[in-house]
Amino acid sequence: MTATRGQQNSTNQIFIYILLLITTSLWGSAFVFSKIAENSVPPAAAACLRFGIGTIVSFIMLFTLRTRSKNKNQIRRFPKGKFLRILLLGLIGVFAYNWLFFMALSYSPAADGSMIIPSLSPAITVLLSAIFLHERLRKNQALGLVCTLIGAAIFFFAMALTKQANGHHGIGDVLFLGSAILWATYTLLGKNVLQAMDPLLTTSYAMLTGAVALGIVAAPSLVRIHWASLGGDFWLDQAFLGIFPSALANWFYYVGVRTIGPPRASVFMYFVPVSGLILSAIFLHEIFSVIQFIGAIVMILGVWMVNRRSRPVPSQTPAGDVQQTGHP
Repeated sequence: MTATRGQQNSTNQIFIYILLLITTSLWGSAFVFSKIAENSVPPAAAACLRFGIGTIVSFIMLFTLRTRSKNKNQIRRFPKGKFLRILLLGLIGVFAYNWLFFMALSYSPAADGSMIIPSLSPAITVLLSAIFLHERLRKNQALGLVCTLIGAAIFFFAMALTKQANGHHGIGDVLFLGSAILWATYTLLGKNVLQAMDPLLTTSYAMLTGAVALGIVAAPSLVRIHWASLGGDFWLDQAFLGIFPSALANWFYYVGVRTIGPPRASVFMYFVPVSGLILSAIFLHEIFSVIQFIGAIVMILGVWMVNRRSRPVPSQTPAGDVQQTGHP
C-alpha cells in the first residue's frame, strides 16, 4: 500500500512538472506574440485585449467543468472572507504586474525584462516564503537555486552580449524589478487562497479583476484604435494570447503552486526566457547562441536539484502548526 501510494505521488509530481514546463513555454511564447501584437495596437490596449479574452475563456472553462463535474463541490463558490484576497490577486498579478511591465518597456528593451523578471522572481519568492511563511529550504533546494542562478547568469549574459543598447535607461530595469516582486507576491498570496478555492476559480476571478483595471487604464488608447483596419492575423494572435499564455497558463501555474508550493513552482520561471528564445528563433529568426544553450542546461540541472526527492523537512507556522513545504 505504501509503495503504491509512493508511486502514485511520484506520478502526480511528474505530471505537475510537465504542466509547469508547458506553462512556462506558453509564457515564453507571449513575448513573441505580444511583440507581433504591438505592431498594430498600443501595449496597454494589447494587454487589455489579451486578458479580456483570457477572462472570457476562463469563465467558459469554469462553467463547463462545473456543469460536467459529478461532484459540484470540486469547483466551489467563493468561501467567506476570500473576496478581498481575490481582488488583491487580480490587482497585483494581472493589473499591476502588466502595467509596470509595459511602463518599463517604454524605458528599456524587452530583453531586459526577459532577463530580470524570470531570474529574480523565483529567488524573491523563496525569500518571501522564508520570511512570511516560515518555510525552510532543504540543502538540495538551496544548491539547486544557486545552480539556477548561475545558469541564468550565463544565459542572460549571453543575451546581453548580443542585444543592441538603444535608448537604455536604468528606470526601466527598476520597473522590471518591481514586476518581479509583484509576481512573487502574487504567487505567495495565491497559496493562501488556494487552500480554500479551486485554482480555476481563483484564476478566473483574479483575471477578471485585472482585466477590468487594465481596461480602465487602456480606455484612452482603445478609443483611438481603428478597429476596421485590424486583420484576421491580429485577432488570431490575440486569441492565442488570451487562451494559452493567459487563461490556461495561469490556471496551470496555480495548480502547480497548490500541489508543490510557491518556491518550487516559481523556479520553473527560469524556463520562460529559454522557451521565449527558442520560439523567437522559430518565428522571428533570432539566433540561439552556444553560451545561451549552456546556460539553459545549467538552469535545467538546477530545477532538477530543487525538485528531486529527499527527506521532508517540516516548517513551523507562527501558531506552531506543522506545515509541509510541498515536496514529494
